[in-house]
Amino acid sequence: WEAGWDNFTDADVSLAVGYNPLVSSYAPAGGLQGTDPFVKLREARARGLNLIVIDPRRTELAAAADVWLQVQPGEDPTLLAGIIRHIITGSLFDASFCDRWVEGVDLLAEAVDPFTPDYVSTRARVPAEEVVAAAELFAAGPRGAAGTGTGPNMAPHSMLTEHLTLALNVLCGRVRRAGDAFESGTFLTPGDVRVARAIGPGDPAPGAPHRVGGLSGMPGEMLTSRLPEEILTPGEGRVRALICSGGNPVVAFPDQALTEKALAALDLLVVIDPRMTPTAEMADFVIAPRLELERADVPHIMDSRIPGAYTNYTPAVLEVEDDLLAEWEVFAGIAARNGTGIGLPGGRIPHAEGSLDASVDDDAVLDLVYARARMPMDRIRANRGVLHDDRVMVLEADESDTARFDVAPADVVEELAAVRAESTGLDRLDGFEADEFPFRLVSRRMKHVVNSLGTELPRLARVGTTNPAFMHPDDLDSLGVADGELVLIESPHGEITGVAARAEDVKPGVVSMSHSWGGATSADDDVRGAGMPTNRLVTVASGFDPITGMAVQSAIPVRIRPWSGD
Repeated sequence: WEAGWDNFTDADVSLAVGYNPLVSSYAPAGGLQGTDPFVKLREARARGLNLIVIDPRRTELAAAADVWLQVQPGEDPTLLAGIIRHIITGSLFDASFCDRWVEGVDLLAEAVDPFTPDYVSTRARVPAEEVVAAAELFAAGPRGAAGTGTGPNMAPHSMLTEHLTLALNVLCGRVRRAGDAFESGTFLTPGDVRVARAIGPGDPAPGAPHRVGGLSGMPGEMLTSRLPEEILTPGEGRVRALICSGGNPVVAFPDQALTEKALAALDLLVVIDPRMTPTAEMADFVIAPRLELERADVPHIMDSRIPGAYTNYTPAVLEVEDDLLAEWEVFAGIAARNGTGIGLPGGRIPHAEGSLDASVDDDAVLDLVYARARMPMDRIRANRGVLHDDRVMVLEADESDTARFDVAPADVVEELAAVRAESTGLDRLDGFEADEFPFRLVSRRMKHVVNSLGTELPRLARVGTTNPAFMHPDDLDSLGVADGELVLIESPHGEITGVAARAEDVKPGVVSMSHSWGGATSADDDVRGAGMPTNRLVTVASGFDPITGMAVQSAIPVRIRPWSGD
């Protein structure tokens, strides 16, 4: 939808599927954003916002919810299908919006028909009346959006979960209409207006299978989870060089051993990072970048996320040594030496005779990147940190706008049938029996770190130096494990140790751990001092998403026993 989903700032209802902006400082479009989220949530609740949260853990956001559905990990698509079914069968959807902008409603109704409240209750382990209550509360609106987060995006059927969540928005017409204004400034993007209309498939369209795995993926995107295989599989198109800017694949990518094997097989691995991460330790070259206070910049992502017509610019505050580079200098320098250059909206970054032009600095590149921004860069620089009244307005569509949402494409209908045929959301994982691995390990955020970033800072290290295995007290008692003791966590693919932590907010039968911790397989594991990477529990060989190849990195089947030290 060109004008985007409903604003959170004037929403009557919000549905959060597996995200917690009060800790992660992230939310999808239409959700509570991470800028001062506790205050914004209190303000929203005071004006009457109804909040629905789907999460196996009683997160800070779930604690504030009117309806909290403590779903069984891996069963998000089952639950969402049940909510959609109730909305359609009860004629609670926006019929006039669907008549104009949506196709496939009847096909979707047929596909979700088997997901009755009683069936969903049994499978997702939530009361049937809560499924109905969530459906009716969201449908009542009349404004407000649904969105997902990292947890369900890493769980089984991740793309289906995303599709069903957005289908809820479409069915209920939760889009900005003509006359609405954007809550965010979007000063760094072109255009002062948006039209209230659906946008047809872009170019390239999905469908062409990737070289590895035969997966179609998303338009214009490469499949991260398949990168190790793209490196290791011989033939035309094999990835032979990788530049990793600020990421840490060794502890973040699924299947750590396979990732390490692939990185070692590269002809060239370059890491741009201020830290010597496990990935940097494998690199041929490690380049230390200039940091936030050492470069001029604008808040590109937050320009469309901050719920206010606000933008900012900061010049470099600190001078740096000559051997430090901003990330853009690395890529622009490589392009200059290859004679290819980098084209931006305002033109090419100047270079001559195999090197960057000496006159090019952060500000020159910002001018090129944002040459078509709706607010000129010189005005942004002159009005730093200023709230503006200049909001993007939504215009009415005309009859020539004929693109429509498809809420029931063939692959979605097929995958819904596959979900209904399963006994759990993890049936597609090979090599285990459910009784052997009765627990489900889910991913989570912790407020003092962001993925693998932060634990090397002394003040943050005092908060915690490991990613505890948070479990319900009843589970720990049944295992005979005390708070702070070590446990062995085994999946069908691998094993790790964890520091047990009692947590009343975790659903029984669930282990809640942060990912992207610990070190490489060659490192001496220090579970208390560095944590453990949960990607050792994961394989890319089975259970992956049929479109993106996303491995199951949340809702991982595991078994747990006290650690014996052997």
